Amino acid sequence: MTKKVYQFDIENKTYKGELILDDSDKSPSGAWNIPGDCVEVAPPAEKENYIPVWDGEKWVETEDYRKKEYWLPEDKYGTPGREVKEIGPLPEGATLTPPEQTLDEVKVIKKSVLKAERNQKEVLPIEYNGTGFDYDEKARDRINAAIIALDMAGAEATLQWTTADNTNATVTAQDLRNIIAAVAMRSNTLHEQYRTAKEAVNAAETKEEVEAVTLEGNADV
Repeated sequence: MTKKVYQFDIENKTYKGELILDDSDKSPSGAWNIPGDCVEVAPPAEKENYIPVWDGEKWVETEDYRKKEYWLPEDKYGTPGREVKEIGPLPEGATLTPPEQTLDEVKVIKKSVLKAERNQKEVLPIEYNGTGFDYDEKARDRINAAIIALDMAGAEATLQWTTADNTNATVTAQDLRNIIAAVAMRSNTLHEQYRTAKEAVNAAETKEEVEAVTLEGNADV
C-alpha cells in the first residue's frame, strides 16, 4: 500500500511536489510516518505566477515571479529588466512587459534606417551604356585617377576597365565623367526620396504609419 503526501520547502514553505510513501514509511502500529516537510492536504491547482505556501494549516496561493524580469513605470525602452528573487507581489506599478518604444523613438530609428538605405544605394554599381560600373570608395578613387591619366594621354586615349560583373569594357575619360554624372543624378534622386520619406515620418501620428514609410526607389534609380 502507498500513500501520497505533499512536500514543501523547509525554509519558505513553498510547495515542492508530491511524495509517495510505502510500507517502509509505516510505524509498527501501521500508522503512516509522514515526514515533517510533508502534509496530507493537496495544494490548489497550478496557477500562473502563483505558488502554494503552507501556513501551518492550509495552502495559501502566493504570488511568485521568481526568475522573471519586471520593469517600473519610469523605465524607458531598452532598460534591462530587474530579476525577481523573492516570493511575493511585484513592486507597486511594476509590470512583466518591457517598455515599448515611444512614437518619437520609433521615428528616430526609422529615419536612421531610411538614411542608411539611401547611403547604401548611393554606392551600388551604376549602369552606363548597358554595363554596370562599381562605385564604392575604392572604385571612385580609381575612376578619378583614370580620368587624370586619360586626359594626360590625349583626347583619343582609352583603357580597359573591369566592370561590376568582372568583364572588360573600353572607356574614355569622357565615359568615366559620364559615369560620375550618372551617379550624381542617382544620388540627387535618392536624397529627394529620403527628404520626402523623412517628412512622412515626421508627420506620422502612429507607429504603424511610421513603419509603413519606405524609401521609394531602387538601386537602378
